[in-house]
Amino acid sequence: MKLSECLSTADINTLRKISDHYGLTCSKHSKLALLQELLYAFRQGRFLDEAIARWQEGRDEAMLRLCLETRSRFSAEELRGIFQSCGGEAVIDEAIREGWLFPSSRYGGRLYYYIPDELQAAMRRQLVARFLRNLRRSQEGPLLYQDEGLALVRDLDVFLEYVRHHTVPLTTGGSMYKRNLTQVLELFEVQETPLQGGWRFGYGRRFHDYPDRLALLYDYAYSARLIVEGEDGYLHAAEDCSDWYGLSEIEQARALMRFYIHLYRRPIARLPQVVHLLAHTAVDWLDSAETLDALAHLVTPYYYDDREQVWRTRILKMLMHLGLIRIGQDETGREWFQITKLGQQLITPDALPATPDQTRERQRILIVQPNFDIVVTGDQPLVTNELAAFTDLRQAGAIRVYRLSEASVRRGMASGGLVSAWLAFLHQHAQTPVPGNVERTLLEWGRTQREPEMGESSLTS
Repeated sequence: MKLSECLSTADINTLRKISDHYGLTCSKHSKLALLQELLYAFRQGRFLDEAIARWQEGRDEAMLRLCLETRSRFSAEELRGIFQSCGGEAVIDEAIREGWLFPSSRYGGRLYYYIPDELQAAMRRQLVARFLRNLRRSQEGPLLYQDEGLALVRDLDVFLEYVRHHTVPLTTGGSMYKRNLTQVLELFEVQETPLQGGWRFGYGRRFHDYPDRLALLYDYAYSARLIVEGEDGYLHAAEDCSDWYGLSEIEQARALMRFYIHLYRRPIARLPQVVHLLAHTAVDWLDSAETLDALAHLVTPYYYDDREQVWRTRILKMLMHLGLIRIGQDETGREWFQITKLGQQLITPDALPATPDQTRERQRILIVQPNFDIVVTGDQPLVTNELAAFTDLRQAGAIRVYRLSEASVRRGMASGGLVSAWLAFLHQHAQTPVPGNVERTLLEWGRTQREPEMGESSLTS
């Protein structure tokens, strides 16, 4: 909401408190007089800059999260989480008293807190300026760098063409055999090699089967229904891809970017804010290591990935694959990156997905692994009770581990359970995408279990 709208919907007592805080001289008995005086004050550049500087002091992490959101409406629960490290509820009350937050239940009936659009934009400008002060920048950058532009879009078209004109059998887990995989990778503009083993999960449905770039490309194609993993054991191109081919290259690139952020923000919770900040700060070349230090708690480790691995491989490298940044090294081996013109064009607030509802996210306590183990990371009895209906408990304690097997699925179906309902349950409560081999095998177990039952019923009829 605009500042004028926030002020006009606030009650007169709220306006008086804001006016008293800043020592404004106007009639305290007229809402119109208070509204006009506050509007005038907040529209004075020097007044606003000084007020923001005082308000942000000592709240760097919270302000990073608040200013870089692509929305300006928050629930009380979300704000308590954002301000937890610097005062929690008391800071929310202080923000209302100083005019940074405005509570309202006018829209939808539920109480939300709004940051006026103009104030959020001004906070963001100050935040970006402070962020840049601590970074080493260069206008020239390294002599050699990698800029992939729209290569990912073109390689997706190559992949669809390959699948359409070749026979592509799938393993029992639903992945391509090495022969087809190697042929596909050799056709791409940006080269990757097949995986050589190692434990991988968390960054996509086929992340454990394919190298990073292809995994993203494949998962997008599957999600957008451009490809089908057929029940006949083969990979097929969709009969109608006209919606995809009807998009311009820029629109296709934007769709891939949004999918990446949606997919990777589960393991990297603050990914939308990080991408948003880089769009504002990386006009010049930035030192990669110093930028990671400045991002502080916006980038955290994720299981087998340490903080630097998340930053360099899961964020910077993937943004480069998407054509949003270019990356290079100088003669000393120091890594630098810079946003591209394509990145400036694509990374706009309306193109970035907002942070999902935190209440729903806290119910995502399952990590479904490619080996059919399901790790439970939180205490949600309703979730674990449902999980136990079609899995077996392998490890108890603070972190429980359940195993999904054909026998456990058969037991659950005998009790009236449905595989389709269990898959929906896993998708709803998993922190990261359900691995494709688990999804495909679970469906296959469901089919093979139904076939004997259908045979028995036909014999007795």
